[in-house]
Amino acid sequence: MAVVEPFFLTTPGGPVFAVLHHPATGAAPRGHVLVVPPFNEEMNRCRSMVTLQAREFAKQGFGTLLLDLHGTGDSAGEHGDARWAIWLDNLKAALAWLHTKPGGCVALLGIRLGAILAAEVMATAAGAPQTLVLWQPVVDGKIHMNQFLRVRMAAQLDRPNLPKETTASMRKQLDAGETIEVAGYELHPELVRAIDAANLVKQRPAARQVLWLENVSADGGELPAPAVTAAKAWTDAGITSEMQGYVGPPFWQVHERVLTPSIVAITTPWLVAKVAA
Repeated sequence: MAVVEPFFLTTPGGPVFAVLHHPATGAAPRGHVLVVPPFNEEMNRCRSMVTLQAREFAKQGFGTLLLDLHGTGDSAGEHGDARWAIWLDNLKAALAWLHTKPGGCVALLGIRLGAILAAEVMATAAGAPQTLVLWQPVVDGKIHMNQFLRVRMAAQLDRPNLPKETTASMRKQLDAGETIEVAGYELHPELVRAIDAANLVKQRPAARQVLWLENVSADGGELPAPAVTAAKAWTDAGITSEMQGYVGPPFWQVHERVLTPSIVAITTPWLVAKVAA
């Protein structure tokens, strides 16, 4: 079992809530993994999976740090205050803090939209590690945002008295500088523009080793074409990734929290082997 230590981390954008998992043995950690969380409700759905992974890392002597980025979870600010640049500052502050701890930060684990954030941190932050793990990464931020905006459209289906909205009509409001609310989350136009512009293919993380994991229907199943295309673009740019499929429930999108141990079973030995190399 891991020792769990919740605290508030001081960052340039204000205090952010953090949870540090570290080995219970009392020995100094071999290093730490910084988890970069998904967007909005996906973050909540992934918490159990992050805890499961952190426990497995702890058994191998590694600590794990998870943040609630500014304006999310228990951190300072409302969601309408959230900005991509502030999130990057949060993560860079966490990275600097981890480097004051035994073993420092040895890897980033980016989940969904957090994969693009993680890649950007690795490309821009001083002292960033060179090991990157991607869980079901979002490749195109604009597509991801459109999918989220459709949640508001779906919520209106059983309310025929309301004017019907489209992603185009919501984007028109955003373009006019209006904040809109989707599923209880306020979205500022500046954040939406930044997510629209976020694209994994365009990132150039300074990574020597990348594990890229995608959900497949069965062992040996076909990997998603957009992910394969994106990974090839990275390879062409000199960033080699090991892409593997894993089988199990899509934990980031199922309303009830579920566990997919297969992704942890791949991630843990891979990281241990790469850090030891």
